[in-house]
Amino acid sequence: MAFKDRPFFRRILEFDDLMRRKRVVTCSTLAARWETSTKTIQRFVEQMREEFEAPIEFDRRRRSYAYSDPDWHLPFLPVEGSDLFAIGIAMKVFQLYEGTPVAEDLKEVFDRLSELMPPEMRVRPSSLLEQLYIHPQPLRVVAPAVWEGVATAIREKTVLEARYQKLNQPPSWRSLEPYCLVLAAGDWFVAARDPEDGMVKTFYVARIQETRHTTARFVVPKDFSPARHFGETIGIFVGGETFRFRVRFTREIAAWVGEVRWHPKQKLSLLPTGEAELELPAGSLFEARRFVLSFGKDARVLSPPALVEEVARDARKMASSYREAR
Repeated sequence: MAFKDRPFFRRILEFDDLMRRKRVVTCSTLAARWETSTKTIQRFVEQMREEFEAPIEFDRRRRSYAYSDPDWHLPFLPVEGSDLFAIGIAMKVFQLYEGTPVAEDLKEVFDRLSELMPPEMRVRPSSLLEQLYIHPQPLRVVAPAVWEGVATAIREKTVLEARYQKLNQPPSWRSLEPYCLVLAAGDWFVAARDPEDGMVKTFYVARIQETRHTTARFVVPKDFSPARHFGETIGIFVGGETFRFRVRFTREIAAWVGEVRWHPKQKLSLLPTGEAELELPAGSLFEARRFVLSFGKDARVLSPPALVEEVARDARKMASSYREAR
């Protein structure tokens, strides 16, 4: 049986993590964190005591639940071979992003999971990693302290003070209400509400130089969905008016373009000439322009006119620079 009740399993892990980090754990704090009632939390605690024999007591001095036996650990987890392989693959994939502490954290998690399993079920992490090769990718390096600061603010829903450096500008401190982490095109971003104007913006995590923890709390709107927020663009920069753009590809790469699912809302047409036309949503001319130019001479933008003008201008500049280089 492999994780039959995943939401309950996630709560078990989060509860255990909070207890071991000696955070204040009460029915009220858990009810607020999990958006449920205190009676549900009471039943959860009793379930932990009965089903897992967890030595949970209420520490009156700290006014918090605590483990009376710090050496107690959760029993082994019922995972199947497919679960183990998926964890191993995920661990290897995250090595793409060595600029963050994620890869090392995931390795430690897998090692702990392995120790919790009966001996006959244990699998060496290296035996799974040998079955997948990841080609190195360009990436921006994220400082471990910054990663931890952002992750903590997201997890605890507390305002984050960040020293952020925009491209070609001096760094400055700003307050952020981080909603979620975003992984796109090999970079880590954080989607965060800017209290100054109330807009949800996208920030490069690697451009955060320093963070400061605060106790000010915020609430993520119930109607906020990362999939909806970023769903109307091929990129990650949103906030302006979205639009759709059309690109025509030459016969030389039309088949290759057709193999790729660029966006859930794309429209692809294969023409009698052997060419292909692709229509995609975008949230900024910058990202649409960068997409078209990445194909060089094999792509020609058809609409909207503003994008055609920008790409044509860039093409003229490139042609001019090559003429000067002769």
